[in-house]
Amino acid sequence: MKRVTLLSREQAEVGHKFRLLTIPEECKACRLFPVCLGKLTPGRSYRVVEVRHSMGQKCKITDGEMVPVVVEELPMVGLVPLNKALEGAVVTFEGECVGCEKCPEGVRVGDKIKIVKILGKSTCRGTHFAIVEFYALEATSLSELDGAKTSRDFSRGPPSRRLSK
Repeated sequence: MKRVTLLSREQAEVGHKFRLLTIPEECKACRLFPVCLGKLTPGRSYRVVEVRHSMGQKCKITDGEMVPVVVEELPMVGLVPLNKALEGAVVTFEGECVGCEKCPEGVRVGDKIKIVKILGKSTCRGTHFAIVEFYALEATSLSELDGAKTSRDFSRGPPSRRLSK
């Protein structure tokens, strides 16, 4: 799914990939939040597919110029039970892998996911899983994700992290 959001001038480049780790509290009070980070989901990765003309918006946190961009969500990688691992299948994520190294962040128990590619197999705590690429079909609410604590919850860290191209 493609959506328009705002990124810093340095990140506003076609092909740039990033993962939204968390949303700082300061952002939620900003008037630009609904068209900036409010359009994105923590724990998910995105790629810039189009850069639009800047309107001169400034970020209150960095004081840098924010540029409108079109991003597309990238598939997540995670574990699903072998009996659910079928390319093209839409399944309910039930969190069977919670506590395992490759259990995905950015998706909650009960969310529907669409498996797009099977990458391999893995075993965790005696259970066999498939490692898959998938898209979350239901947007997890921001308030649910804010309340969830994960090993990568950097409440005062940068809002996104560059992924390799």
